[in-house]
Amino acid sequence: MSTPDEVTLKLSSSMLRHGSELPLHARETVFSLDDVSVFYGDYEAIRNVTLPIGKNEITAFIGPSGCGKSTLLRSFNRMNDLIPGARVQGTVAYHGTDIYGPDVDPIEVRRRVGMVFQKPNVFPKSIYENVAYGPKVNGIKGNYDDLVEECLTRAALWNEVKDDLKKSAYALSGGQQQRLVIARCIAVRPDVILMDEPCASLDPIATAKIEDLMGELAKDYTIVIVTHNMQQAARVSDRTAFFTAELDDNGIRHGRLVEFGPTRELFSSPSDKRTEDYISGRFG
Repeated sequence: MSTPDEVTLKLSSSMLRHGSELPLHARETVFSLDDVSVFYGDYEAIRNVTLPIGKNEITAFIGPSGCGKSTLLRSFNRMNDLIPGARVQGTVAYHGTDIYGPDVDPIEVRRRVGMVFQKPNVFPKSIYENVAYGPKVNGIKGNYDDLVEECLTRAALWNEVKDDLKKSAYALSGGQQQRLVIARCIAVRPDVILMDEPCASLDPIATAKIEDLMGELAKDYTIVIVTHNMQQAARVSDRTAFFTAELDDNGIRHGRLVEFGPTRELFSSPSDKRTEDYISGRFG
């Protein structure tokens, strides 16, 4: 008979995303992190991460609070640049180019690598202007009416708001606002979408819609998601990276990558005991 821990560990195969079965080395790599550490002043929040991100895959970052998941995620589009004293050590290569190189424009990086935050950060504008704002600012030419409809449709929101495009985005529910933010994100034609706990403030029905949307978007975009919800990681991701926080000799916590691999394998037969302990609920 299985123990409770084994039952928890071996999540039902029906909960696992049935994504690409290709090994990562056989897929195009969008991001390649080599020995990346992120500092806030002298504090090393996360250290020595080497990690590839495959094209058109959903990669989930899981782990306990304080292990540096969100900090690492923000290094993918140089959002940490906006934090005084923050710096990145190592190489974050995007299609082979180090995005922290001296000739790289961080604004262009953020256009190609969009971000969706935990709380929907809609603009104090109409639904229409929320989607059209980015293309207008970036000088993207074309028919904005068609673009707004296309992006809202791709974000599974068009049918709910098509008659209310002039209404304030604040009139939408939390789940609708988050889908609006995703529509706004894809309106500037990014290559990668980063999602930092995008469902944390949503109810189960809104969460399910966002998860379904991620699966659809992964056909055209590469997605990296930070989540505390292991079941969500199992449902939506192709590959999962598990991080933990370790104490150094001075008792200071630093985030470390423990294990990375296909989600199905990591959840059913993790190679590191720390991963098994976290998934089975023994710690975290």
